[in-house]
Amino acid sequence: MAVIPEGATWVRFPRFVGDAAMQLPVLRLLREIGAGPLVVWGPKATVGLVADTWFCDAALPDEGKPGPFAMARILRRHRAARSIHFPKSLRPALAAWLARVPERIGVDESLAGPFNTHSGPFWEADGPFLLRYHAVLKRRWPDLPPMPYADFDPAVPIEKPRERYLCLMPGSTWPSKAWPVAHYRALLLKARAEGFAVAVLGSPDEAETCAAVAGVEGIDLCGKTTLKEAAAWMRGAAAVLGNDSGLSHLAAATGAPVLALYGATDPGGSTPWGPASRGLRKDGIPCAPCFKRDCFTPGHPCLAGIGPDQVWGELRSLISG
Repeated sequence: MAVIPEGATWVRFPRFVGDAAMQLPVLRLLREIGAGPLVVWGPKATVGLVADTWFCDAALPDEGKPGPFAMARILRRHRAARSIHFPKSLRPALAAWLARVPERIGVDESLAGPFNTHSGPFWEADGPFLLRYHAVLKRRWPDLPPMPYADFDPAVPIEKPRERYLCLMPGSTWPSKAWPVAHYRALLLKARAEGFAVAVLGSPDEAETCAAVAGVEGIDLCGKTTLKEAAAWMRGAAAVLGNDSGLSHLAAATGAPVLALYGATDPGGSTPWGPASRGLRKDGIPCAPCFKRDCFTPGHPCLAGIGPDQVWGELRSLISG
């Protein structure tokens, strides 16, 4: 059981991996400005990313899905001095208000704004998502330094290949955000022909997709790693390729060179936040970005139209720096 410090800054983690990865630069920023002891709390899977790391003093996973009154009791019991809650949800903001936490910092979405002491828009704001969080934090700390890159080191051992390697993440929660499996497969074969090992990462429910991409030539790690182990693989990679997905954001948080492919969504806001991250989309597609879960245009041109040769050229550019 983690020792929970009193009078700490509590940072609420979201349940999706990509959203949680975007909280890692926030944690580093809070460390830089000396915002006091940091407690990260939220869903077990994402909170586990930072447990026993430099990024927090304590990690507290939820038991089930607590309501605002149960969450308020936890905050009150530990005398939280500050709550920072960027999930687009009313629950953490309401819980902090019920617990009478002195400082409550979050976004306006989901009717949470009135319960915050410092609040700002997210979806109606412009620019990269991390800079939208930064703008909210500046309402509390006007002299806030720029948003850093996370440089997240999970500090877990893995058995890496002897040769340089790439990581591919072909899975996506939205079919409309997925680059075709055949394109991933062709790119893997190009990489192998040039002497790179290729690791394929994903969640257990993406096993069929990852197996089709990996074949016998790749290292199929789908469902075989924890999030920390996946981060360690990506941190050591020569380059990482993925869709607009949680693992792409986690890869960027490790500092790896990342290329994320965009079709239904817009790289202007959600390009992974990292020192060597790029978003690639195909221009001239009138229906993109549509922000729809499924594609209704024959051939899915916004992503199918980005060929393996073009992507390999972009990856080689990232690898060479």
